[in-house]
Amino acid sequence: HGPAGERGEAANDFERPLTGEGQVETARVAKGLTRLRVKPASILSSPLRRARQTAEIVAAELTPGVAPTVEDGLASGATPGEIVKALKGVAGDILISGHDPDFSTLFSYLLTGESQPFIDFSKSGVAAIEFRERPERAAGTLLWYLRRRQLALLGDG
Repeated sequence: HGPAGERGEAANDFERPLTGEGQVETARVAKGLTRLRVKPASILSSPLRRARQTAEIVAAELTPGVAPTVEDGLASGATPGEIVKALKGVAGDILISGHDPDFSTLFSYLLTGESQPFIDFSKSGVAAIEFRERPERAAGTLLWYLRRRQLALLGDG
């Protein structure tokens, strides 16, 4: 998800929104993804407000008229196995909006089979990971990974 407000600014962490700057940055990231010709068949989101907002901004740019699907298995604190389970049955290219350190751990799990993160997945960072059949442990091939500022610069271009 994009940059969000500080903990304690909302009634609870579940409802913590993107900041105004976070919304603008996320729109720039979405435009960067358009320049990369990213066209997911599905966009899935954690049920937490900031992740839903991120998914909605990205969907408006990449898949106009197609709303993201909220998936409880992507909530903050999800394990790689829980996230992979949430992706089962979803066909085609998938873009997911969720949380770190969950995604840093997932990234490592899908590429190496290890749960120890080897990269810090930044807010609104995006990775393209390819699978021969389906997402599972150590089955992914990294195609590319870009951080928020890199994608925003592409979006500005």
